[in-house]
Amino acid sequence: MKLFSLSKYERIKEKKNIQLLIQDGSSVFSSKNSLKAIYLIQDSNEPGVKIAVGISRKAGKAVWRNKLKRIIRDAYRLNKNPLVKSAQQKNKQVLILFTSYSYNEQNNKKLHFNEIAEEVKSLLNKIEKRILGKSKGNQQSIR
Repeated sequence: MKLFSLSKYERIKEKKNIQLLIQDGSSVFSSKNSLKAIYLIQDSNEPGVKIAVGISRKAGKAVWRNKLKRIIRDAYRLNKNPLVKSAQQKNKQVLILFTSYSYNEQNNKKLHFNEIAEEVKSLLNKIEKRILGKSKGNQQSIR
């Protein structure tokens, strides 16, 4: 597998996995509370990370939502390596659903990659700490 790719095997496609993630997953908010990630860490004989990106229709028009999803996927793709390595070391499968929390088209007409990439990095760092067991509490929300 290529280092900075995002293959179809790294995406959540099954409806049952998304429902399981929403029901049993824990939430993490980015450093500026603009993005939210719902994640689920499971023991697995196929360790790795799978992601999905979902943006509500209330956030803005389709063109704006699609651009936000594209930027989030790209930021994840470029910053995923430490998270994937720690999941493989601990033999865990991590499912992540990225959503916008306070991003919307009215307040953020222009989307900037660097700004969103920092938010995605902060989310990935928080999830990685959970995988490694460095945080306090049992699968509770972190702010």
